[in-house]
Amino acid sequence: MVVIFSLFMANAVLCQNLRNININTHKGHAINKGASGFNVRIADKIWSYTHPDFVKSVKELKPGWLRYFSGTMGDAFSSATGEYDLDYISMLDHTKGYLKGYRYVKVKGPHRIIDLYNLLSEVNAKLIITVNAFTESPEMILELARFCKNNNIEVAVWQFCNEPYFYVPNRNRFWWNDGYDYAAKMQPYAEAIQQIFPDAQLTLNYTWDGVWTFMKEINKYQKENGAYWNVFSKHSYAPHTGKKETVEQAYKRANTKLLEATSSDAMSEIEAYTWQDVPMVITEFGVWNSPLNGIYSSIYNIEYVMRQLAHTNTQYVGAHEISNKYYPGKGNGRVVENAFKNNLKIETDTVLTGVRRDLEGKAYKIYNEAVNNSEYLYTVDISDNVKVDGLKNSKVNGMFAQGYKGSNGYNYLVVSNRSKIANQYQINIDNKAFKDNMLVTYISADSLKTRDTEIKETQIKNGILSVKPFSISVLKWKTDSYKLEQPTIYRTTVEKEGVLLKWGAISKAKSYKIHYGTDASSLSKTINVAATNTFLVKGLHPKKKYFFTVEALNDEKISEVSKNVSVTYNLPNKPTIFKVARRDNTVTLFWQSVPDATSYLINYVDENNKNIEINTANVFGYRIEELKDNTKYQFTVTAYNGLGKSLSSDKKNVLVSSRVPFSPRNVSATKITSNSINVNWKPQDKVLTNTSYNVYRGVKLHEFTKIASGVKDTMYLDNSIKENTQYYYTVKAETEVGESNFHPNIATAFSIEKNNKIIIQSVENQKEGYLVKVELNQMKLKPEDNFGVIINNVSYLNVEHIKILGTIDSDKKKSFKVFIPNSKVKIDSKYAIKAFVIKKGKQIESAIVNQYISKN
Repeated sequence: MVVIFSLFMANAVLCQNLRNININTHKGHAINKGASGFNVRIADKIWSYTHPDFVKSVKELKPGWLRYFSGTMGDAFSSATGEYDLDYISMLDHTKGYLKGYRYVKVKGPHRIIDLYNLLSEVNAKLIITVNAFTESPEMILELARFCKNNNIEVAVWQFCNEPYFYVPNRNRFWWNDGYDYAAKMQPYAEAIQQIFPDAQLTLNYTWDGVWTFMKEINKYQKENGAYWNVFSKHSYAPHTGKKETVEQAYKRANTKLLEATSSDAMSEIEAYTWQDVPMVITEFGVWNSPLNGIYSSIYNIEYVMRQLAHTNTQYVGAHEISNKYYPGKGNGRVVENAFKNNLKIETDTVLTGVRRDLEGKAYKIYNEAVNNSEYLYTVDISDNVKVDGLKNSKVNGMFAQGYKGSNGYNYLVVSNRSKIANQYQINIDNKAFKDNMLVTYISADSLKTRDTEIKETQIKNGILSVKPFSISVLKWKTDSYKLEQPTIYRTTVEKEGVLLKWGAISKAKSYKIHYGTDASSLSKTINVAATNTFLVKGLHPKKKYFFTVEALNDEKISEVSKNVSVTYNLPNKPTIFKVARRDNTVTLFWQSVPDATSYLINYVDENNKNIEINTANVFGYRIEELKDNTKYQFTVTAYNGLGKSLSSDKKNVLVSSRVPFSPRNVSATKITSNSINVNWKPQDKVLTNTSYNVYRGVKLHEFTKIASGVKDTMYLDNSIKENTQYYYTVKAETEVGESNFHPNIATAFSIEKNNKIIIQSVENQKEGYLVKVELNQMKLKPEDNFGVIINNVSYLNVEHIKILGTIDSDKKKSFKVFIPNSKVKIDSKYAIKAFVIKKGKQIESAIVNQYISKN
């Protein structure tokens, strides 16, 4: 009783000490409209982009942008078909998740980019595309860009790959040898997009907190070749650790790492390895430390976005992921799995799932109203900031606040509190006490262990705010200033009587004005439209190309005019099939999209001589299923819109066969002498009988010549190389019916000779740990040098590097040894080992990692 009373009295005393939160309207900077968004991962959920409960979730959370197609789940996803591809899946390890995605999407139907873009129109949000450069070719990405152009899809940023830094040799993956190699391999993808969008915003995916080596290697490429990209992007899971932690330890870690990951020092390091004022996009971040799930992770997420937006070069910040903020009701996965297992046809959009709202989602619901309705932020100071525990017995700031100049008739103040301390604050604007009413919307909890709570609202007067323990508070107040947002035209459709336009509805708009004409620089015709966001423009001339813009109006204001879109009021052009893939009883056709097509039709004659027509909807690839094995078919593709059909594509003859092999995977190439390169690959777990391999080589990416065929082994020694030439290799499997549909990764020949100053000679497994012996070449150790090994848990997505110092092993100072105790390694984990020497601050490392330790 005494303890409880004393704590109550202590809190009461604290609340009497009125502190200040000052909003400085003279200090701040512009931010992108819609800066706060989400990664999307609904492939392995019952939802699709058109599911009413997912649509409801998006409308409630109001993201400023969404990402296509997700994160890791996008590595085996086809942008053409909107489905998972078994050939793509076969190229990757950890296939379980991708196979689940394959099952779910097969039941639900394709996840089409056109449907996502249509959903974005409901909240006036933007689109970021993560290019799948793991399993898609530059040719396929060229067609994705063309499809976006032909459908007037605006892409805010194109990002190359999801987390490429986990697909390097020390994880026994050879997609790229290092960050330099990754940068080189992304250039053909960049050039493909720039063919269609010369001014595209392009970004390499540089790093995940802690993976600095990859970023520095990209910088080396930039220094030597220049940057063909113009944006920096990263992922951030700063509090993540491979260790199991208590709530208290995880709390300390997150308090420290949050401030580190968003600090000016972190931004300075980013700029040091890119360039000054580099635009930054973060397409994934989160806590990923399970003891903190709930109230802490909810506060962390919002404060992370705010702290990153405090940097002037931050463009977009997206949480991982919208579908673990709001997600479907339990048990719906069984509906999908049962349908797949029993080959049942179900319309999953009719299966009402309800929406479960996670506490992180509730935090975003109240925060996104502020940030995504604003285009300018104010700097905010908190007097006598509360302190919370951090790592290494430190104390760090436990609160943060940011002001937003809204464009919707409100201004906002957002205050985060990661402490258990409650305090009262006087809200000041430019050092003067705020006197008007404010609406406060907040979430809070008395304990870090709180997993869920409700959003609450209260009104405050005279600017006196009670900040609750463990809370996010969003304050808003009316202003005399607002603007009508610039509209975006999200969809154009050629109908029989004209062109149907759809744009995002603009708050406070009473009407819209459509401008159009055949000269983009002079849109001489106008139509006034009542408060609706769709309109059919009639009276157009056949075969004429028209340009359209829209502006929003009310009695007081007129918005900026939208960017123009173009449509030709005519039949679509003839499509061209550019790729065919066969797999068991299916054929996948890929075609070049054409402008102004509403959809595409596939025609063929089946084995019973029956004419089959399939309406694919608006995609540029489609998988035809339930075909007969060992049977020849002839396919054509036709585009159509409201005026009719195009000419059919040229006919494509295809032999359906279950004997088409999967490609091998994980191709590597190592230069072992001055005139020989050893090419290795891994076979699939199940290999068809009579499978052999064809080896391809090139000196330019994606331009290959077959240099060996009929190889029965899983390696090939290339003895026909020239000095000072960079070679690239890939491998295809072949049976009597032909080759695999796609090649796997491209291996860049790696030369051990280029990095042989430090060589790991042996790793001995001993009772108390592991003894590593290292030899030095062309250098000696000096007393001031540091040296040892770095071990890195590569079991999955752990990025912690553990340095262990060594001891000199010989009088000549040409070798050293390092003992790694068992306490440094976890059970059921695999560690890559690199040796290092630091001379005068410069770290030299051993060559490509081929040494591992594991503890079972």
